[in-house]
Amino acid sequence: RGFTSLSETLAPQELVKILNRYLTIMSDIILEENGTLDKYIGDAIMCFWGAPQPLQNHAEYACRAALRQIEALKKLNLELPEGKKISIGIGLNSGIMTAGNVGSQGFMNYTIMGDNVNLGSRLEGTNKAYGTSIIISESTYEAVKGKFIARELDNIRVKGKTLPIKIYELLDFKREELK
Repeated sequence: RGFTSLSETLAPQELVKILNRYLTIMSDIILEENGTLDKYIGDAIMCFWGAPQPLQNHAEYACRAALRQIEALKKLNLELPEGKKISIGIGLNSGIMTAGNVGSQGFMNYTIMGDNVNLGSRLEGTNKAYGTSIIISESTYEAVKGKFIARELDNIRVKGKTLPIKIYELLDFKREELK
């Protein structure tokens, strides 16, 4: 959030320095929580769980990573000067997705595709409207309920969907999860 404004106020070298520091911290958390890094899209990170190797409790790993990222970002922002602080939104969705190599004959990228991927991306952007940091879909909520603290936000229609979906704000770990 606000990456364009931040990039307009910094020299390219300074922007890259801050961005690389941020991406390193966030990527390390994803990898520590058994995630697969897909790609960087400017200041955004696309990642997933459960491929190329199947992963039990993939939604729990994703939620744990998201919460850890928000905490790590708070610490990073304490070190950054005013006007250079970073704000992010995270969208998590669980469901069937296709994983594999996509691209041209000369260049391939291992990635995921499908309607459930698109929904995760839409949820990330929805954080702006709700003033939240992490929004999870109902399918992710159902996979992790009882292990994390979440609150129901709304039933929304996202672009490309005809039926509304229930969304939740992921807030914290349950106490026993911290052990």
